[in-house]
Amino acid sequence: MRIELNDIVIRDFERKDAPALFAIVREEGIRRFMHDWSENSACPEDFYGFIDWHQAHKDSRDVYENKRYAVALKETDELIGMVGMGLEDTVNEVEVAYFMSERFQRRGYTQAAVKALVNWCFSVSELPYLILTIDCANTPSCRLAEKCGFTLFEKRTPIGHVQPNMVSDSYYYYRIYR
Repeated sequence: MRIELNDIVIRDFERKDAPALFAIVREEGIRRFMHDWSENSACPEDFYGFIDWHQAHKDSRDVYENKRYAVALKETDELIGMVGMGLEDTVNEVEVAYFMSERFQRRGYTQAAVKALVNWCFSVSELPYLILTIDCANTPSCRLAEKCGFTLFEKRTPIGHVQPNMVSDSYYYYRIYR
């Protein structure tokens, strides 16, 4: 996939992205809410399997498949973040995911990337809606969700399971409809 926007590009991950990805997922704000990205990687090369899998599936338009895409600066192709989607197992719905390097937050890049991915998902599927699940402690991400057109549906507290990447015991469940 490749989506070109004003200042950024959403594209497939490539092996050259591994060092930047390794560094981004170790930033404090990313690690706090997306710790699974850093906990199993001791070096940039540990992301090669992840990248190779995505390269092997890069022509897939299956929004249920857990795909992640690089967000890069258009001018330099520098990796600055990630957007993606896929089936969220605990709620059995297609969820959007994202993170942006702290160096590039609050510039509109994440909002543009999320909106573009949502539009792409709706254009290649018949899904009536997409979701976001956001830790209640992640206030900036909640604000971003609303800027992207997602509507807060409810606050949920899991019983009998733990929601991935949670620091609090509850999360906000958002939806965006076609």
